[in-house]
Amino acid sequence: MNIMHGFPKIVFEFGAVKSLPEELEALGIKRPLIITDKGLVEHGVLDFVRNALDGRNDFALFDDIPENPTIAGVVAALEVYNANDCDGIVALGGGSVLDSGKALRVAATHDGPIIDYLLDASKITKNVAPYITVPTTAGTGAEITFGGGIHPDTNAHSLGIRSVHVKPDTAICDPELTLTLPPLLTAATGMDALGHAIEGFLSNQFNPPVEAIALDAIWRVAAFIERAVADGNDIEARSEMQMAALEGGMAIYMGLGPMHALANAFGDSPLHHGTLVTVSAPAVMRFYENHLDEKLTLIHAAMGLDDGMDIATGIEALNERIGMPASVREMGYDGSDLDTLTQVTIDSHFNAAAPVLPSDEEYRKIVEEVLG
Repeated sequence: MNIMHGFPKIVFEFGAVKSLPEELEALGIKRPLIITDKGLVEHGVLDFVRNALDGRNDFALFDDIPENPTIAGVVAALEVYNANDCDGIVALGGGSVLDSGKALRVAATHDGPIIDYLLDASKITKNVAPYITVPTTAGTGAEITFGGGIHPDTNAHSLGIRSVHVKPDTAICDPELTLTLPPLLTAATGMDALGHAIEGFLSNQFNPPVEAIALDAIWRVAAFIERAVADGNDIEARSEMQMAALEGGMAIYMGLGPMHALANAFGDSPLHHGTLVTVSAPAVMRFYENHLDEKLTLIHAAMGLDDGMDIATGIEALNERIGMPASVREMGYDGSDLDTLTQVTIDSHFNAAAPVLPSDEEYRKIVEEVLG
């Protein structure tokens, strides 16, 4: 069995954000920096945190995290952190905000430019700023993971920040904060969770308890994502999708695979990561057919697919029903260098956990199919 370090402390329930003061005290945070994005401020989601803090004003705010996390965004947040003598971080948002917080907790306590720690994670020590995550989407799993992606700039491939020391201290998972998530983001982040669960379950690592969690996440997404997309106020569906996202985050600890290698290859653009993952999924699952029969049978059952429908077709059909695109071209990707895209995919660190690795030529065909 692959023995892994534990998950962060998790608080999960409707109204969980009200526990924020208690969790700040537990970590000794007296003046946190709250990082978020402008959309969450405009839609009133930040108000949940303000209300939870019950009028205390001893916090600073940075609300300019970009849609995809960048070094520039982290540096700008660091300036606010230092200017306000902050002693901890609360990240309120989706994957971009949560991953930015991981880089920020390193930057707040380590000397030198952030890129040094993206290029060499061994330089990251346990001396990091205390960190609480409050996810507002149901999909990335970044609220509990020990890695993330930070782009040197908007149109560059992301660099990984991967260390046990960047794993958040506490994750406050409150499904109520996802009620205002619009349908397309509900769909995209939810299918990202499905990708995490499938790739974690298929990983070449061996850990039956986490594999069981991954299968449960697959079932929850397949059973509830359409309801969450159709009616954002469906409390049961929102709660189930939040749990699926959390379980998908647990599955990430097993390692990911080609779906994420592909998403990263097309990540030299501002396109949404979760959508890139689900657009890549059918081609990867077609490749796996006849390679992983026993595990594919379990995924097929968890998704509730009919006997005559394979997993790839099932994901394509689900994507269509919830409004996801069928190819990267349909998303608006304008790159055309197939050789470079293929090589970036082949070189991706995500391949390390792949149960069956495509050959270079097989990968080229997969990239071409996903490109559309």
